[in-house]
Amino acid sequence: MKRTILLLIIGLVCYSLFAVAEVEEKAPVVTILMSGNTEFPDGETRLSIATRMLKKDYPNVIVKMDLLDLSDGSTLTMDAMIAAGTPPNILSDSILRGSKYMIPEYALDLTDYISDLSAYPDSTLAPFRRDGKLLGLPMPGNAQGMVINLELLADVGYNLPTRENWTIAEFLKMAQKVKDKYPGEKWATGMLAANSSGDYLINNWFASFGVEYYKAGDYSRSTIKETGGAKVYEFFQWLVKNEFIAPNSELASDDDNILSLMRGNVAATGFFEVWMDPYFKMVIDQGYRTAPYDYVFYPFPSAPGVGSVPTYYMNHIYVVHETGTEVDAIAAKLVEYINGVDIQTRLGEEQSLPNRNDVVNNTDNPRTKEISDIVQAGGIFDVGLTNPNFASIRPLHYPILQKVLTGEYTPDEAITIYDDGINEVLE
Repeated sequence: MKRTILLLIIGLVCYSLFAVAEVEEKAPVVTILMSGNTEFPDGETRLSIATRMLKKDYPNVIVKMDLLDLSDGSTLTMDAMIAAGTPPNILSDSILRGSKYMIPEYALDLTDYISDLSAYPDSTLAPFRRDGKLLGLPMPGNAQGMVINLELLADVGYNLPTRENWTIAEFLKMAQKVKDKYPGEKWATGMLAANSSGDYLINNWFASFGVEYYKAGDYSRSTIKETGGAKVYEFFQWLVKNEFIAPNSELASDDDNILSLMRGNVAATGFFEVWMDPYFKMVIDQGYRTAPYDYVFYPFPSAPGVGSVPTYYMNHIYVVHETGTEVDAIAAKLVEYINGVDIQTRLGEEQSLPNRNDVVNNTDNPRTKEISDIVQAGGIFDVGLTNPNFASIRPLHYPILQKVLTGEYTPDEAITIYDDGINEVLE
């Protein structure tokens, strides 16, 4: 009898394990590859909130998250996963990298899957459509400006003009004053060319000189040479010659640039307002400063003949991989929730700029207002972020910029190589 009971128990345990395994096998699994998962003050994250909402529709769903390797700013993680035959169902990444996968051969057309597309302005979704197919959903984003260290400017005796009078000539006056007081210690602006990461902080200088990467959204060919790109490289070499930027800037990374800026050693450079508080905290925690310095955001300065200077607008996108299975609809629903009104409202409180009509930006940060004014006055600098070729074009620049800064290339040589390289990718 005891042996019979024992066999029954073993049988029941085995059956239970088999039943659990069968349920788990049938449970839909959605994988999401993210460059970051914003944590809100209450400890919730974008993904935890959206997953909880998704489970109301699909109680058994399993959501698995992986983080991107952003060590060199490239698409290495996605490319490796695709090569291995294990692409994620959802990619959540900067448009700088994610646009590469916004192609009909890879991405799911979200048009019939996301139920609240009417909450987005048509102009917001237009850059993410290809032949009428919505191949990506844009997240709220941020625009950059030129952050100006008011403490350093007062220290060197430079009176900052109004934004309308912030020109290249004024910038160079400021640069000379910084150099005169702090030669070899503090710098007029930041420069970096170690790799692609953070290149947008530098590339906005092209807009200062009226240079256009492309004309009127035509991504079939580059116009960076014909619109005067050599003038930007001339300017960069002038900064090197006059020691207005740190020596060996061709080897500097974005981390080097950020540390120098936050320590108070850079007068004015491209940056994002949403980054200021966390990076101030970093340098204070590390003992470089005891408190933040006062700062404002201006547009990049304008060269003669250039009116308002446009700025980089940076946001992330969600791309759903089309598998032809039931998981496609589940993944799209997760994207709908993670970019929905509740989470965008929370992100707005973190200084992101919502892109839905049903979200009110409640931030009262005056610096965020300055960024909004920069966008309103100058618009967005079109560098082709939604072009699927962007991820291939982006790495072309930093090796060229390195040789510009070291003087190995003349400005004309450099811009010709850059222009030819872009057009070769676009062919």
